[in-house]
Amino acid sequence: MSDKNNNEPQERKDYMRDSTENMDHPPEKKEGIQEPNVKEMPKIKIGVAIFVVIVLIILALGIGFDLFGLMD
Repeated sequence: MSDKNNNEPQERKDYMRDSTENMDHPPEKKEGIQEPNVKEMPKIKIGVAIFVVIVLIILALGIGFDLFGLMD
């Protein structure tokens, strides 16, 4: 048991030396969860917004002029 306690500071120094040496050179292959590469598509968002506005206008005009036969 006393041998293990005597070696612990040396093991800790070795571990710290190894870990600081590895810090200078990051691993080539990244591990863990990474942020995905996402392309922003503002043209599609604008197109969807315009489409929704047009559909709402058509619905409002259709209900207003009784094109759907809702007002009897």
